Amino acid sequence: MIIQAVSTIGMLCSHCGKLQFKTLSVFSFAHLGKNSFICTCGTPLLTLISFESKKIGIEYSCIYCGMPHHLVTRRELIWGEQPLRLGCSDKELPVGYIGPESRVMELCTEIKKNFVRLASELTSDQEDLDVMTDDFFVVYGVIEILGRLVERKKLGCKCGNHNLTVEILPESVELICDLCKAMGIIYTDNKDILRILEQMGAITLEENEMRIINDSLKGNHRKNIITEVE
Repeated sequence: MIIQAVSTIGMLCSHCGKLQFKTLSVFSFAHLGKNSFICTCGTPLLTLISFESKKIGIEYSCIYCGMPHHLVTRRELIWGEQPLRLGCSDKELPVGYIGPESRVMELCTEIKKNFVRLASELTSDQEDLDVMTDDFFVVYGVIEILGRLVERKKLGCKCGNHNLTVEILPESVELICDLCKAMGIIYTDNKDILRILEQMGAITLEENEMRIINDSLKGNHRKNIITEVE
């Protein structure tokens, strides 16, 4: 087996869904120790722990089930020619790989495509909506819808700003206008929000106001945070 000096870690962040790539050097494990990697959003991605038995323990967060997964493998498999699969035992899907850069990049591109497909199905397929209720899929579905609105130039603020800041929070997605400080809050703890957003042809924030589309935690319909424009 050929042992490489450097391997690439590629995986989806369990919080923001971005595909992250990190470099792992064999020299960083010359002695017993622990290496941790985080996403650009600040969420922990993966931790590797080196043992005396020439094995490495891997703990990583899962975008599909929301739970941490643990794996113990031989040290040489981390830097081998074949990528090491990091999977979700609950969904039986890969969340990332460790191995040669070119191969990891290729495999992770497929991971991203499959994940986007699953999220898209969640926004449009009734059966999938009833089955796939993980909060993150709702969040990702919201982001997918917002992305389509941006492409059609149907997302903005009445002050004239069409470049809104999007922030992902544990129970909501916030739309912020940096010009007039208007804010829109989309609660993501209820999958019905996906149907509501799909029915809207455009989303426009009210200038200098903070508005809420609905409070799904309490089940009450509040004053719209976002107004629909013809």
